[in-house]
Amino acid sequence: MAARANPSAFGKRGTFALVAFAILAFVAFLYLVGQGGLSGSGNNGQSHVAGNGLNGFSALARMLEADGTPVARSRERGALDDPGLLVLTPPQQVDTDELDEIIARRRTIGPTLVIAPKWIAFPVGDAADQPGWVALAGAAPDWSFDLDGETYDLVGETALERAPQWSGLSLGGSLPSEKALMHFSANETQDRIAPLVQDEEGHILAGHLVDDGSYRAGELYFDPDWGGDLPVYGVMIVAEPDLLNNWGLAAESRAALALELVEIARQGTDAPVRFDLTLNGLGGSRNLLTLAFEPPFLAATLTLLLALAIAMWRAFNRFGPSLRPTPAIAAGKGQLVANGAQVIGRSGRMHLLRDPYANLVGARVLERLGLRERQGEAIEAILRERGEDALAQAMEDLRDARGNTETLRAARALRETELRESERTTKV
Repeated sequence: MAARANPSAFGKRGTFALVAFAILAFVAFLYLVGQGGLSGSGNNGQSHVAGNGLNGFSALARMLEADGTPVARSRERGALDDPGLLVLTPPQQVDTDELDEIIARRRTIGPTLVIAPKWIAFPVGDAADQPGWVALAGAAPDWSFDLDGETYDLVGETALERAPQWSGLSLGGSLPSEKALMHFSANETQDRIAPLVQDEEGHILAGHLVDDGSYRAGELYFDPDWGGDLPVYGVMIVAEPDLLNNWGLAAESRAALALELVEIARQGTDAPVRFDLTLNGLGGSRNLLTLAFEPPFLAATLTLLLALAIAMWRAFNRFGPSLRPTPAIAAGKGQLVANGAQVIGRSGRMHLLRDPYANLVGARVLERLGLRERQGEAIEAILRERGEDALAQAMEDLRDARGNTETLRAARALRETELRESERTTKV
């Protein structure tokens, strides 16, 4: 029998909405995995852009975003070679050779801003209620790194009587702490570092490498021995991180200085300011999920998603509601008889029903007439008076039938005789 339409729990639109939401959620999950969105906030109390403590730089990133500057927080090693300003916040124990390699590789890619490490911090408070809170246990005495084949030494002073004063870029003020000061050593003369911010003693707190370009004018220079036909970008180094960290940005003068330093360091580039987290141990290598959402592979990803959406839409329009198959054996006496007849017909035993069926119908006709079987002449006489065929002949025709078609024709004639007699008896 034909299957019947099964009313669905959800309509076509509801099902489409559920499937579309599941696809979008899965794509979002893949994107978060690829971008490191499931790696946690990184707010571990250390000096980097994800840190909300005094020594972190999350406030600098948020301030730049509020000022209209595009900002990216990168956990990928491959992003170190992206254009635009790269902000490096290396820890005290950073591999200086790796740092030198990163900066040297970027000289023809984009400008670099290095913020030196200073504070030794420990998490305090409840990690759930006060994430990222730190206590500053002291400052590192000094720090040095290699760049372009030269070593640069930074000196940490701790025996201070008051908070040091600073000045530069037509701004000035005091540092937030009187406990420590970090600056370039006195050996770093202006032939290697061009000062941008200095303290009252003339120590350089922030500056850029001396080259043929000008940070202040946003100019680039071309060095055939370095970059060939490519422009060479500069490197800015902030020795005193309290000028840019969360603690330092609490003062309006230092916040204004931070905006000026970043603007100068960008050298007129339009790409986002990218804060690196890989040197702080919060990065990971690029993977296929990351590449799938980045040019030029982004076009292929969007094309695939569009093809899936079209295929799903066509599937919904091609097929209607699901069909519920009818049970093989339906309930009821009539269906039971029909099923039995199908079994007999398929088994090829129709001839075995001729005699039993003829005897059964004959007995029913006798019962309707109120006669017995031995009153055969009376039976035939009554049937002749009523215009019916002879009952004995009909029964004999059924017994002598050959083949299913002839058997059914004879059985139908005998049955019609029974029905007519039953109808007359009912009317009487």
